[in-house]
Amino acid sequence: MIELVDVPESLGSSSEVSEKAKEVAYEDSFPDGGRGWLVVLGCFIYSASTVGWGCVALVWGVTEEFFKEHMFPHTSDSVLTTLGSMSCLFMTLGGIVAGKLADRAIVWVASMLAAAFCTEVWQFFLTMGLMQGISDALVFPLIVSLPSQWFLRWRAFATGIVVAGSSIGGAISSLVYRELLSTLGLRKSLAIFTAVDAIAFACGYAMMKERRPRARRPQIVWFDRAFFGDPVFWSLAMCFFFTVLSVLLSVAALSRVMDADLGACSGYLGPVFLLPTFTAEKAPGMSSIMLALPLTVLNLSAAAGRIVIGFAADKLGPVNALLVAIALSGLTQLVVWTFVTTYAGIIVFSVLYGFFCGCFLSLVSAVAAKIYGADRLAGLSGLLLLFNAPGYAAGAPIGGAILGATGNNWQVVAGYSGAVQVLGALCLLYARFTRQTRLLAAY
Repeated sequence: MIELVDVPESLGSSSEVSEKAKEVAYEDSFPDGGRGWLVVLGCFIYSASTVGWGCVALVWGVTEEFFKEHMFPHTSDSVLTTLGSMSCLFMTLGGIVAGKLADRAIVWVASMLAAAFCTEVWQFFLTMGLMQGISDALVFPLIVSLPSQWFLRWRAFATGIVVAGSSIGGAISSLVYRELLSTLGLRKSLAIFTAVDAIAFACGYAMMKERRPRARRPQIVWFDRAFFGDPVFWSLAMCFFFTVLSVLLSVAALSRVMDADLGACSGYLGPVFLLPTFTAEKAPGMSSIMLALPLTVLNLSAAAGRIVIGFAADKLGPVNALLVAIALSGLTQLVVWTFVTTYAGIIVFSVLYGFFCGCFLSLVSAVAAKIYGADRLAGLSGLLLLFNAPGYAAGAPIGGAILGATGNNWQVVAGYSGAVQVLGALCLLYARFTRQTRLLAAY
């Protein structure tokens, strides 16, 4: 019901009153459906196209293998793995400006097309590393925060659907990309991905729309000092830092034991890149399809987890859901990964870890909106994701050092990695009980 009231002249001109009314309407009402679901679909397409089947993000291990065998056989592994990690690092470092620039610049298609014609390592550093990393930084924080402008009741569920796109895109790429490379070569494979991305971006962009009134768009603020002075913000930031650091520890262990690719093992998605190699180590003699199956299972389980836990977050509260998801992800490493020795065990680990490991990313915006409000979410989400970067830099060396010091003892590394992720969940307790003291409250 809408109530009409007289507006005193002291409030200003009719245009000023109109803008104030728009602000009130934006703050107090959310469609929670309708046009918002089309926005979610557009964001889902972007998520699948960039973080999902993007050739750097989820299939870098395959790309590096092709480089090593066919293009750069004399280039050291450290150089190629550094190339793979660059896009992930630039994505986190650039996230702080994403909320201001994401709707003005998309360079993903250009970087893919340029990479198709590269012949030297330094050229791939510029295209697959720098350009794609910047494009991810511009796109991803926007698409995970945009649904929050349209949804309140179903905010976490809508964001979970968007982020699930990266897992579904990863499942597709894990089955398709290797076959494309082996039959068509790198240039034609990248050209095909570029064409698919261009069509997907055009469709997704047509569906996406900001609901925030134009007059409410804030001035560019690169660092909001108010956040850095808030202990609750640091509680969230440390939660994300330890979550990413935990998985990089386990990834470093896998890489050291199996001489596998480490460069593209970004954050919580680390086991995604190394799962086929891990499967070959524990279950030798399997066909290529069976070796790839755990990776597909993990990606599909991650998609289901992001949607289901997003739905639960709207009922139980996003902070509660984030706390439970991170804790269970850590416990999965402690209890399951420690004892995996068979193919069946790998499948079980893929299902459980996949279901919980990526949920923190889909809940970032919902948690930030719950604690700080929905306005300027893209910038805040990017700032929180910036705390992934130290994990990228420190996790691998620490994990490798632990594994070397313990004589390649997997149990020690799995236990330590799981414990660090549980520590991330404990860091979140401060934010949870500072803002909501009741234990069973939906928050």
